[in-house]
Amino acid sequence: MKTEYNNEPLFVAEGNDTPRDELPFVERQAITAIVFDPKTNKYLGLKWKQVDWDTFITGGVEDGQTPEQAARAEVLEETGYKNLRLVLELPRFHSKFYHHPKGVNRFAHFHSFLFELENDEREQISPEEQEKHECVWLDETELKKFRLPEGHRFLFEKLNKN
Repeated sequence: MKTEYNNEPLFVAEGNDTPRDELPFVERQAITAIVFDPKTNKYLGLKWKQVDWDTFITGGVEDGQTPEQAARAEVLEETGYKNLRLVLELPRFHSKFYHHPKGVNRFAHFHSFLFELENDEREQISPEEQEKHECVWLDETELKKFRLPEGHRFLFEKLNKN
């Protein structure tokens, strides 16, 4: 369900990810990173293994990090890709959802970025990250079928209007 928060889109999850009435919200500055490979014309997605999620790269902004630094760190941590060129800062959005892996209601304030992959150079990702999700490259047609959360779908639609 889409509403607004501070004149920016607010998405409240429904279904299995609906916030739990008995839990307070934990607010978090967060990022969404869309990574595009211009050589293959594909986008990088994550298929989560322990929860029923398909997403772009996502994560929190830690103390001392800018949102862009957090986005680059999350891409490296979750996928191993090192060399990214920032193309565009995308619109901000907010999301309220039940975060299954953390067991909390999350009120996330997302900073969003589009990066292009400069080359295929990667680092090995940790076994813990490998257990969480699988990296998949998707063309536009496949991405339209990918089960992105509403906020991520909003970004992809905005991106395709530019």
